[in-house]
Amino acid sequence: MPLDPFGRQSASSIAGQAGYSAPYLYLLDDELQASRSTHQPTVHTRRKLDQVSRAIRSGYGQGRGDSYQPWMRIRKNFSSPTSHQVFDSVGLQARNHHFLSKLEFHTALLISYLGAAELRECLPLWPCEHPHPDTGLDNELDHRYELVPGLLEIAKIAGIEHGNFVGTTVPYIASIDLMFRVRQERTWRLFGISCKPKEITQQSTRAQERIELDRLYCAAVGAHHHHEDGSSFNNELILQLVSMRPAVSFLRTHRRTARLQDFVGRFNDYANDRFVSDAALAAGRDVGLELTHFGGRVLV
Repeated sequence: MPLDPFGRQSASSIAGQAGYSAPYLYLLDDELQASRSTHQPTVHTRRKLDQVSRAIRSGYGQGRGDSYQPWMRIRKNFSSPTSHQVFDSVGLQARNHHFLSKLEFHTALLISYLGAAELRECLPLWPCEHPHPDTGLDNELDHRYELVPGLLEIAKIAGIEHGNFVGTTVPYIASIDLMFRVRQERTWRLFGISCKPKEITQQSTRAQERIELDRLYCAAVGAHHHHEDGSSFNNELILQLVSMRPAVSFLRTHRRTARLQDFVGRFNDYANDRFVSDAALAAGRDVGLELTHFGGRVLV
């Protein structure tokens, strides 16, 4: 009997509810059709399709702002021998982020400090045609965006192998490390960042190809792209941002209050000619945030 990951619902009916991730579900119908023919999908392919369908139904890679869920997230059994993973806030949204390396965390801190409005880490670059990644904030404006090409097509044109999940015929779901929403003059624009250390990119052809695919995808959706290797970071600034960032609990309580907005305004004024820590202390005193703890870190 063919495997149907959605029980009584067909993949096409689920796709109508899946929003941004919907186009990937075409694989499910393709594989179910194949299972009814002489060609039988492998056990590994069926298992991977089942995993992908569960992840999509659970909202992975979907949502905007505080409700966004990254495609890959840190778990107890998810470890890396080459990077230090971080599950923490950067003070931008009222949720913790899943950073797969310190480089991602530090880059996110800097861009958030510079004025970004939204961060989606590990944003999937779906392999087939799909809605624009900047949809989902305003239904009345979403119609302005046309469908964007999938990474399979982008990779084919560029002559770069897209790749499948190991041991399956299921196209791999690539993701960009960080996708910000930033203001450029009077408009908003997406800003994608590939975080790869210089020593990795210099030695790995595949790493260079992945960065190029990130760049080409960003170009296809009208986003600015940047490869960050961390070599030019100001370590003192990073340390101050790490120590002074507000905790998620504080943001959830105060993010829409006048006091927090007043603090942000005063901080921006002071930060023009002071260290981050000094600016935060002065702004806190001005708005009466005395001895307020930001996640165990005393602000004032």
